[in-house]
Amino acid sequence: MNKRVAWIRLAAIAGLGMMTMGASAQQQGSVPHSVDIPALNTVQKGKWAVRDSEGSERTMCVRDPYQILRPERVTTPCQHIVMESAASRATVRSTCTGHGTLLTRIAVDTPRQVTVEMQGVIDGQPFSETYDAKRLGDCS
Repeated sequence: MNKRVAWIRLAAIAGLGMMTMGASAQQQGSVPHSVDIPALNTVQKGKWAVRDSEGSERTMCVRDPYQILRPERVTTPCQHIVMESAASRATVRSTCTGHGTLLTRIAVDTPRQVTVEMQGVIDGQPFSETYDAKRLGDCS
């Protein structure tokens, strides 16, 4: 995999890392919820296993499901427009000042199983990725 493709994949993986408390979010406290998304409100906090479309898997501690709407590497505020919202799914378009835009589709199968599709352009790099995430238990 060349460096550019690797960076795009990293940006997409970081997108799902939005669910974790990144360093910038820890410094600023919890990410404020500028939108209300019933599907995200049902997602349980805890330790999650996340698998991308190529089968790579990693674990993460989810402290605030709304962080999925803000890329981990983005330090500026993002504006969110909820395009679709239901009890078990949502589509959100986000514009992150100085970084780019993304479209996130979230399907909550259960509070412990979620599928996230992301696509967009962040820092000039296009990406498109799908993630399946399952809750493993509590964070350690």
